[in-house]
Amino acid sequence: MTVDASMPAAFRGLFEPHRYKVFYGGRGGGKSRAFARALLLTGVQRPVRVLCAREVQNSIRDSVKRLLDDEIGRLGLGGYYASTDAEIRGRNGSLFIFAGLRMSPERIKSFEALTHCWIEEAETVSERSLDLLIPTMRAEGSEIWMSFNPARVNSPVWQRFVVKAAPPDSLVRKVGWRDNPWFPDELRREMEHCKATDPDKYDHIWEGNPVLVAAGSYYGRLLQQAEEAGRIGTVPVEPNLLVNTAWDLGMSDSTAIWFFQFLPVGHFGEWRFLDYYEASGEGLAHYAAVLAQKGYRYGVHIGPHDLAVRELGTGKSRIETARGLGLNFVTAPQLPVADGIEGVRQVLGAAWFDRERCGQGLQSLWAYQREWDDVRSCFKPHPLHDWTSHGADAMRYAAVGFRRPETLGGRGTAKTGYDLLEW
Repeated sequence: MTVDASMPAAFRGLFEPHRYKVFYGGRGGGKSRAFARALLLTGVQRPVRVLCAREVQNSIRDSVKRLLDDEIGRLGLGGYYASTDAEIRGRNGSLFIFAGLRMSPERIKSFEALTHCWIEEAETVSERSLDLLIPTMRAEGSEIWMSFNPARVNSPVWQRFVVKAAPPDSLVRKVGWRDNPWFPDELRREMEHCKATDPDKYDHIWEGNPVLVAAGSYYGRLLQQAEEAGRIGTVPVEPNLLVNTAWDLGMSDSTAIWFFQFLPVGHFGEWRFLDYYEASGEGLAHYAAVLAQKGYRYGVHIGPHDLAVRELGTGKSRIETARGLGLNFVTAPQLPVADGIEGVRQVLGAAWFDRERCGQGLQSLWAYQREWDDVRSCFKPHPLHDWTSHGADAMRYAAVGFRRPETLGGRGTAKTGYDLLEW
C-alpha cells in the first residue's frame, strides 16, 4: 500500500538500522510524534513486534497508545491497523503492546521476539530497568528507541548515551523546536515569552539542557553532596552487622524495599544502604522469596503504620500475612510527611549508597519533588505522588522507624530494641 507521509529531516535516521536510537532535546521538538509515525510506517512495510514502554505505567492511559491512535488517523491507516483497549495490530501481523518497565524482573524477561522497544520519557528509566530490558531484545536486528527531555545530569540514560561513549551501533541525536515543522504557533509564543523572562528556565525546558538539581527537589542537593564526597559508589556488606529493611507496601501499585546496615559510630552514626528492590503486581510471598534469595542476615523489617489494618477480603492484616511468611514487621510511627522528609534529610547527611545495587532507589530519591501548582505558578507544600513516591516513602519509614543502636560499651554489641547487632 502507498501512504503519503512526510518525516522531518532530523528524524530520518529512524529508518536506518541501528541497535540504539536515542533522540533527546527540549520541549516542542516533535520527538514523540516522529517516533510514533516512524514505527507505524515500519509496521506497514514489514511485520514488527513493538513494546511501547515507560518506566512506570499504571494504566494504558499512561502509555503512548493514544498518540499512536492519533497518528494512525493522520496517516489514513485506520483500515490497516486495528486498535483495541490494550494493543494495536496490523493486517500483516505487526503488533504494538504497552507496559511499564518498573515491574518484577520475571515479567520483563517474559517479553519475547520483540523487534522494537520504544521507551518514552526515557529520562526516568532506572539503571536496573535498562539492565533487565536490554538482554530481552535479542532478536536479530532488534532495536531500542529512546525519546526524552533531559532533566538531570546524573540520570542513567543521559550518562549512558550522552555523557559517556554510547554503546556500539548507537544513533544519538539532539533535536529541538527548530527541527520540528509541526511546531505550533501557541508553543512558539510560550517559548519566546520564556526566553525573554527566564533565560535559565528557557535553556533547560526549550533548549533541552539538563540541570544539576531539579527545581522542587527534596533531596537533590544532599545527594549531590554525597556524590561529591564519594559516598555513592561501592558499599560492601559488613559481615558482623545485620541487614535491616524498610518497606513501602503497595496494594495495587509498587512495593519498594531499602536494605541497610547502621554503624553506631560518631555522633550521628553511619547508614549504609546496600541494596534496593521494587516491583509491582506481586504478593508478599514474592518479596519474602526475594529477601531469601539475597541471602543477607536480617535484623528489623520496618513497614508503614497501617500494616495492622485488616483487609476486608481476608480478615487478616498484612502484618499477620507477613508473619506467616517469616517476616516479622515493626511499624514506623505515624508522623506528618514533612517530619519524615526532614528525617530523611538527616539520614542522607550520614548515608553511603551502593550505586549499582541501589540504582533504582537512588533514581527515586533524585526525582522526588514537590507538586507544582499550575494555577498559582508555585510549588505546593506537599510531594508529587508519582513513580518516585514508593522508594521515597520506604526511605522515610527507614528514617523515622529505625531505632538507632544504644551502645552498651566497649567492642561487642549494640542494642536496637529489636535485636542485637554484632560490631
